[in-house]
Amino acid sequence: MRQTALIVEDDPGTRHTLSSTLATAGIDCLFASDGASMWRQLGNNPDVIILDLGLPDADGLELLRQLRQQSEVPVIIHSTRSDEIERIIGIEIGADDYLPKPCNMRELLARTRSLLRRSQIRHTAQSRGDRRLHFGDWILDTASRELSRLGSNEATTLGISGFALLGAFLDKPFEPLSREHLSRVLKREYIPYDRIIDVHVSQLRRILGRQADGSHFIKTLRSQGYVFVAPVEATA
Repeated sequence: MRQTALIVEDDPGTRHTLSSTLATAGIDCLFASDGASMWRQLGNNPDVIILDLGLPDADGLELLRQLRQQSEVPVIIHSTRSDEIERIIGIEIGADDYLPKPCNMRELLARTRSLLRRSQIRHTAQSRGDRRLHFGDWILDTASRELSRLGSNEATTLGISGFALLGAFLDKPFEPLSREHLSRVLKREYIPYDRIIDVHVSQLRRILGRQADGSHFIKTLRSQGYVFVAPVEATA
């Protein structure tokens, strides 16, 4: 089945470059030149969104914030607004990746294909099988990709990247995982001092809260990375 990218970009030249690049991988494209047309195109159920932040009728970060209230479609921010603070804010709001303009189109294609693969795995639940992982007072259902507390019917949204990282931690509790390893989990090139992994981990910490003894589930290991410090029980 062919996959579709929604390119939210007001510059015609950039739209053409992006669509030509994605077409080499057999990815179809939809186009939106502003926020209003993005909402209309969402009705076509794109598999990934490539989002510019500088749109004529809306701020891209606010669009992303609103989008995450109703959809978990993967989002790559592609913008000239590339300072570290904006990158961190974008990831915290819910972007899965962030590439500055101009960037290498081969890298953008690789990041896009990586997100599409992870999204497809999520929908088919083939990467982990149908399991329920219990830790603390949480349950992660790997088939539905839902995180919920024991005794609660409400699911907590993780997003594609959050789910992938939590799955990596739950696969190897009490085992140190380097930032380089976690970058590979997200199919990202490892770049020293890139804080995107740290931001994703901080989001997981906020979602999970603290254990009964007051400690975090994910502990920082200086110069090493992170370690998940709670027992994990898997059931079918």
